[in-house]
Amino acid sequence: METYAAFGILGVVMSALAFWAAWYVIILIARWRVFDKAGIAGWKSLIPFYSDYCTYKISWKTTAFWCLFALTCVSGLLSGRISTLTENGEAVPAILSILSTIAGFVVAVINLVMNIKLAQRFGHGVLFGLGLTFLTPLFTLILGLGSSEYYGNPEEGLPPRRISYY
Repeated sequence: METYAAFGILGVVMSALAFWAAWYVIILIARWRVFDKAGIAGWKSLIPFYSDYCTYKISWKTTAFWCLFALTCVSGLLSGRISTLTENGEAVPAILSILSTIAGFVVAVINLVMNIKLAQRFGHGVLFGLGLTFLTPLFTLILGLGSSEYYGNPEEGLPPRRISYY
């Protein structure tokens, strides 16, 4: 009886892993298509740090990406310092907590603005940008595999690129 239960649990776990692997591949394909629609080589969507840079190039400005990167580093350093102080039983200066919180908040706002601008570059509105922020996989599927067209990014000098895939 215990063997059947173990095989049942293993079957459920393996099914879940297969589902998530398939879902991940579909999301990768959708991101690839988003890049293709914007005139950027799709393989660039597979490189973690570089794909984010290219996404900012498609949607907003690359300077916003570098600001985001710097703020993320600052927030990480501050959080690490706070953890070290806490582990050693020392008092954490309030300014460190405040700065870390502010940096994290600004990072979230920059990401929100980028997603709204990405939606606009593909002819969608603010609500679609909010969807990209909070339901990223689903809205990436809609953007990449749907009928959305890229209308260019005048802030980075990227012209519109209209390609028919059908």
